Amino acid sequence: MLKEFLSIRNTGHELYYHGFMTGILGLAAATKNFKYHEEIETGTGFSDIIIDNFDSEIACILELKKVEQLEDCYDAADDATKQIIQKDYAAKFISRRYKKVYGIGIGFAQKSCKIASLGNMSKS
Repeated sequence: MLKEFLSIRNTGHELYYHGFMTGILGLAAATKNFKYHEEIETGTGFSDIIIDNFDSEIACILELKKVEQLEDCYDAADDATKQIIQKDYAAKFISRRYKKVYGIGIGFAQKSCKIASLGNMSKS
């Protein structure tokens, strides 16, 4: 979808990617009875996106980063996963004994992205 629907002229700010992800993930979360949260206070900061379902004890924390150069996408995704750990975004879900808590960092540049995953953080 990034390659087909986004204009390179609109990708100058991280908020554009937030909107893009909100459109896709917000709809997907609603169809599966998951809650979708954007920029809510978690841990010691504000995580970009959280999708969770209390009943099934599953949460996914997404942190987004925008960079200028395509070759920096993976480093941005890696930095995003480090932020999830440093700011303890998963703590409230782990303390509530969620069985699956995933941390995902996404680095965006122009019409591309790279993804880094922390896997299931509740097993750590």
